[in-house]
Amino acid sequence: MDFIRNLFDTITNNLIAGDAFYMIARSIITTLIVTGIAWVIMFFFGTLVSYCMCYEKKGISRLFEAVCFIFRSTPALLMLLLFYYVICKQSRLDPAIIAGIALGLYGAGHLGEILAKYVRDAQKKQDASVNKRLQRVFYSVCVPQAMEDALFPIKRLTIQILQWTTVVGYITVNDLTEVMNRIGQRTMYPFFSIFVCIIFYMVVTIIIEGIFRLFERRYEK
Repeated sequence: MDFIRNLFDTITNNLIAGDAFYMIARSIITTLIVTGIAWVIMFFFGTLVSYCMCYEKKGISRLFEAVCFIFRSTPALLMLLLFYYVICKQSRLDPAIIAGIALGLYGAGHLGEILAKYVRDAQKKQDASVNKRLQRVFYSVCVPQAMEDALFPIKRLTIQILQWTTVVGYITVNDLTEVMNRIGQRTMYPFFSIFVCIIFYMVVTIIIEGIFRLFERRYEK
């Protein structure tokens, strides 16, 4: 009975008392918003970067190779700090939006490299005339094929961007990790707070892997 009572008290103190439930609900929404913004920017800008990296004019391709290198070589946390304290310092953007932009560009650097590699591998197998046609139908043919071939690394990158949202608290974003950390300090139950965060990210990761599994089955047909 003591174990059950202690467990009930722990859940109550960490998830309900002191408006904890409301704070956690808002933090989950914030985390998902940051992740969603980052994913949109990652896929849109990453595709654009990969296209420019594979462009037939060397000047443009080299320029975007440098852009890709900068984005994927800068640690995600430093990207957050750079955008929040320097690039967007004078803007009125919400910190959650800034965090989504920074993480999205970080992911775009990696996605651009992934897609460019698979597109170039496909181009090597074709003759020059086919390569020119591939340039003209990049978005409609090359990118979908590259994404199909690169589903596994894209899935890993998508999950990685989700996991990087755990550090957005450094720029005052009240994400789930930041809120649960404060609750754990208040209630003196840090393990429980960490456990709740782990469960949340595991559930979202399972959902992402399920979505990519559906894509894999669709491509296999």
